[in-house]
Amino acid sequence: MPLTRFTTAPGNTSLMDEQQQSDLGVRFHALPPELRAHVFSFLLVRPVKWDSRHLETCERSSAKTVSGYTRPSHHSLADSDNIYICAECGPDTHERNWRHAFTRGFEVFVSPWRSKWAPDQTNPYLCTNCYDDRWRTRPFPQPTNLPCLCARRKNLETRLVCRQWNKEASLVFFSENIFAFDDCASMEYFLSAISSCWRTLITKISLLLPFWRDESYSTNTAFLASSLSILDELTWLQYLELDAKLLNKELTTSALLNCSIASLRSVRFVIQCPLKQLLWLKMEPPTYVWRELRGRHLLEGGLSELVARSLKAESINASGLRTTIAADVERQKELYVSMQNDSHLWEVKHLQCAAEGYISPQEDFYELPHLFQHDLSSSN
Repeated sequence: MPLTRFTTAPGNTSLMDEQQQSDLGVRFHALPPELRAHVFSFLLVRPVKWDSRHLETCERSSAKTVSGYTRPSHHSLADSDNIYICAECGPDTHERNWRHAFTRGFEVFVSPWRSKWAPDQTNPYLCTNCYDDRWRTRPFPQPTNLPCLCARRKNLETRLVCRQWNKEASLVFFSENIFAFDDCASMEYFLSAISSCWRTLITKISLLLPFWRDESYSTNTAFLASSLSILDELTWLQYLELDAKLLNKELTTSALLNCSIASLRSVRFVIQCPLKQLLWLKMEPPTYVWRELRGRHLLEGGLSELVARSLKAESINASGLRTTIAADVERQKELYVSMQNDSHLWEVKHLQCAAEGYISPQEDFYELPHLFQHDLSSSN
């Protein structure tokens, strides 16, 4: 029997596309909620950002990048590539006639770091930096540790398709992702900015402090300690990864002891790889965005285990611990320094990570190799 070829009139093409899209939406909504959530997880859930690699298209994909942030500006561009202008910062050669510069091919500089979800600028003649410094309503998120944009989240517009998608996709986004922060200020701002209904869904937090030093940042210790209290508001929190440097100060250790989160199932205190140990490490491109944080090492036993149990609302001798906290913190600091200076430890850690691959914290609720995870919930 000969095959029959069906043709459509040119004017009916858009009608058929709309029909197909409508059918696809109906079929997707007909799936069980568990399958829809699984589909959303492919779009919105990713491993913790500390384990992110550079994209192959990134100019730093072969570089040994570590924590840091250089604010992009049109003044740092080469003259041949600089077609940008700002009513506030120039360049100076166009300071008096900047209004006419737009007719000569110039445009206002918009930082590639600026989120597309940020509110529109009320003054379109200012570059991103000048607008943020002088006009933007505060507070707003400001990057402090962003070597590049390779770890930027994608597919967030999935939450804007319709109300049902917003509800279901947001549930997956907030409950399954690991929200990672490099300072307490950004963590406190983020948790305060989002709606309480979404904040209560957060189950995983990672707080590492690559720029916090005992001497240079000692004045911020009190603020850091007070900011940790916001963890008590995360009633569904199940996984918590903290920088072991928090145990090197009595104020921050006491603040953690004051937190009690019954839902917690896993607490990890980690030590970042020292920068001096990164010089000899060889990595195949694309390299990791945060190399010293990706190679972090788990701290086990001692004060870290006692604080972890306290965070999980387990029974410990809290009164006895508070009386000896000064001596415990001092011993913890000595242990931290000795581990930072142990080059053999970091060499073994790097070789094992390269051979076995880093185990995602999303698997921490199950049995893991001893090097990477010590499940404090099963400790006596």
